[in-house]
Amino acid sequence: MADHPVRTSKADLADSWCWTYASEQDRRYHLEEWGVPVHDERRMFDHFSLECLQCGLSWNLILQRRDVVRACFAGFDVDAVAGMGDADVERILATPGMIRSPRKVRAVINNARCVLAMHDGGVSFDEYFWNWTGHKNILYQGHEQGGIPAKNGLSTRIAADLKRRGFRYVGPTNVYAHLQACGLVCDHNEGCPRYHYVVENHPCVRMPRDDER
Repeated sequence: MADHPVRTSKADLADSWCWTYASEQDRRYHLEEWGVPVHDERRMFDHFSLECLQCGLSWNLILQRRDVVRACFAGFDVDAVAGMGDADVERILATPGMIRSPRKVRAVINNARCVLAMHDGGVSFDEYFWNWTGHKNILYQGHEQGGIPAKNGLSTRIAADLKRRGFRYVGPTNVYAHLQACGLVCDHNEGCPRYHYVVENHPCVRMPRDDER
């Protein structure tokens, strides 16, 4: 599936922690969740699925509908989602407030089945992503000063591997947003309190910019 770069980017919101144009939901998400390292299977799949559903839409819309989306997908329990069928797709699409895209809904279910295939190979979804960063939070040179890319070399490599494994809606831009959201890449501005929280409380590694676009 091709990437869809049209988005209200969390990276754009990272340039300052006191934005005047962001909604209160955006601000809370940024200061309480975005970029905080995730080490939990369900939460990793939750973030990943929301990024897939957000493709082509504003992030604020996803935040507004997140509770509805989570309820539709059984709280993003991987086993439960992987077992969903056509009747569940119809139920989800008929739910008030839900993102009404059959292709995205089926992609989430498909991706859950791909996660279970990883489990069969002895690797959790959480471990899969952290293996790419050596189980450390990447601090790319200059990102703390702004100028955050939409995608980079790492997200492009991961996207290609996920597509090979059968995942859908996993272009380099979506994958980079996922890496940011789950703290695998720390893209908070150094003026943001969350930047210091991550750097001071989690293992980090500083790296040069990686084929940024």
